[in-house]
Amino acid sequence: MIRTGSCCLLLAATFVFAADNPTWQTKRVEQWDTDDAKQFLAQSPWVGRVPLQVIPDRSPDQRRDSGDWDTGIGKGVGFEAILGGERARLAIARAHDKPSPGDVDIRWDSALPVRVAEEKVGQKPTPLHTEWYAITVYNVPLPESHWGAEKLKGLAFLRRENKKDFRPARAEVVRNDDGTATVTFLFTRSEEITKGDKAVIFAAQFDRLFVSQFFYPRQMVMRGQMEL
Repeated sequence: MIRTGSCCLLLAATFVFAADNPTWQTKRVEQWDTDDAKQFLAQSPWVGRVPLQVIPDRSPDQRRDSGDWDTGIGKGVGFEAILGGERARLAIARAHDKPSPGDVDIRWDSALPVRVAEEKVGQKPTPLHTEWYAITVYNVPLPESHWGAEKLKGLAFLRRENKKDFRPARAEVVRNDDGTATVTFLFTRSEEITKGDKAVIFAAQFDRLFVSQFFYPRQMVMRGQMEL
């Protein structure tokens, strides 16, 4: 005898399981279609979409000590600040207000599945660097002055538990027509990342903006092989 209620529950559970597991997880990479690739680039252990965080303004002494007088200058408070009281408080608050410039995409671009997905959706993958771990931040607002590759590579790192910060050996900057830039950070593979590294935090600074993203190597596995 078949119990209709039990069958309905089993069928419902099957549909929930299918909905919770993207199709790219059930196929070999070479079998992915465009929809699989879009799902992968939207949500997978190799990608993230994170908010740009604004770094607080610097005081004149801090700008002097940094050697860059042009960075971290806040907006003027104007005449209202001299008047005191509530008008002064509001003027100072406006001067330090930093609206969010939006979100950016971060991808572990040296991983094979990322490169396959980008090609499937018609994007040109970053140049292949087999000797590097490559992490790319896409379409970040970046002033042209003072912010070349050499400065950028000195303000990025990978952080792992109980290990020294791992800094990129190179950075590559591609300027976009809309005034943003796509920046790829290259970390040498001689500093091996393994499944023993439970979490890898990527962080980078762009002018007065900061981004960070957690990656989990144990989740970055395809067909039993870690893909970095």
